[in-house]
Amino acid sequence: MGQIIHFPLPAPDYPARATDLDRVESILLIAIRWWVAATRAAEDPLPRLCQGLDMAGAHDAAFSIDALMAVVARTARRMLVVHCPRCPHLSDDETQLLHAASLAQDGDGPAAERALRQALLSAQGAEFALGPLEGLSTLFTEASLLLLRRRPRPADPSRIPWAESWHPAATPDTLH
Repeated sequence: MGQIIHFPLPAPDYPARATDLDRVESILLIAIRWWVAATRAAEDPLPRLCQGLDMAGAHDAAFSIDALMAVVARTARRMLVVHCPRCPHLSDDETQLLHAASLAQDGDGPAAERALRQALLSAQGAEFALGPLEGLSTLFTEASLLLLRRRPRPADPSRIPWAESWHPAATPDTLH
C-alpha cells in the first residue's frame, strides 16, 4: 500500500518582537509566560493568572490556560522556549502556541491540534490539549478577546527548489 506523507504546516507570520503583537495576542502571551514563570519557581500560577485575566475580562480563562499549559509541559517532545514575562522577544514555540489558539478560536480544532502535534507536542498531547484550547478560545470570544488569524509566512524564493517546466505541444499528436 501507499505511504501517508504529512507535510508540515507553514509557519505563521508573527513578528519577532512581543511588543509588536496586538492586544489580545499580548494578553495570551503574558498569561503563558506567567504560567511558565510560576511553574519554574514552584509556585501556583492560578492566582496571578486569575488576577491578570480578570482585568482583561476573561477571569475563567485562567483555568483553561492552566490546563493547556499543564498538558504542554507534560507532553512536549522537546524542551520548549518560553521567555520570561518581560522579555521583548518572541520565540518560535510561543508563536506556535498563539497560532494554535487562533486556529481553535476560528473553529478549526483539527488544524489547531495538527499545529501543536507538528511543532511541539506528542500526538496524544496535542489531542489532550485541544479541549483546554477550545475552552480558552470560547472564553476569550465571550470576553470579546479575538485573536488574529495570521497568514503563513511568504515563501523565500531562494529556498524554492528549481524545476524545469514542461508544457504539452499546442497540437498534440495522439498515439493509439
